[in-house]
Amino acid sequence: MKRFNSYLFAVILLTSYSVHAHESVKSYNQISLEATASADVDNDTMIVSLYAQEEGPKAATLSNKVNEKVNWALQKIKQHKDIKVETESYSTNPVYNKNQIVAWRVKQSLRLESTNMPLMSEVLGDLQQRLKLGGISFDVSRDKREQETRSLIDQALSAYNKRATQIANKLQSNSYKIVTMHVSTSTNPVQHRYRMMAEASSVVSPKLEAGDKTLSVRVNGTIELE
Repeated sequence: MKRFNSYLFAVILLTSYSVHAHESVKSYNQISLEATASADVDNDTMIVSLYAQEEGPKAATLSNKVNEKVNWALQKIKQHKDIKVETESYSTNPVYNKNQIVAWRVKQSLRLESTNMPLMSEVLGDLQQRLKLGGISFDVSRDKREQETRSLIDQALSAYNKRATQIANKLQSNSYKIVTMHVSTSTNPVQHRYRMMAEASSVVSPKLEAGDKTLSVRVNGTIELE
């Protein structure tokens, strides 16, 4: 029994020593570094918010008027397959004057999205006959974002490898191995501009400048010199 206990103690001691020795080797000659790649990408998607709104004494009557305008708009939009449309918030709110309800306000919003910006501008001018413009923004489409991101990942990894190789050579090391690595992507806030130009007709189409967006890929991690 005593021999068994001594043997067990020796095994535990040896195992503990091996664990500490492994931890010591694991953190030996390790260097943290990072590399980034970025590109300015033109926004190719236009997003428009439109709404129908009516105000008056009878909520039911207002609701019918709003529904009529929205249905009219949907019929026009659905003629163009390049434009995605979805209905958004619908609200019926009281209008107060000195804590008394004096009227009702009914509102229904639509969201349009398309990469065909000339068509969107044309349709938008038509829809403003009966709907009001809520806002215009621009973004990079999913397909274009994925394509650009793949390219940026390759560039960032190449930059990381070049930097790691440079460090290894300068420190007179034959090679290195990657211990940890993290790849992350980021996008700057949407940049967009639009202005309304006065025209002879009562319907005004916005003159658009889509702008661009900066996509970035960041690679950071730890290498171990060998």
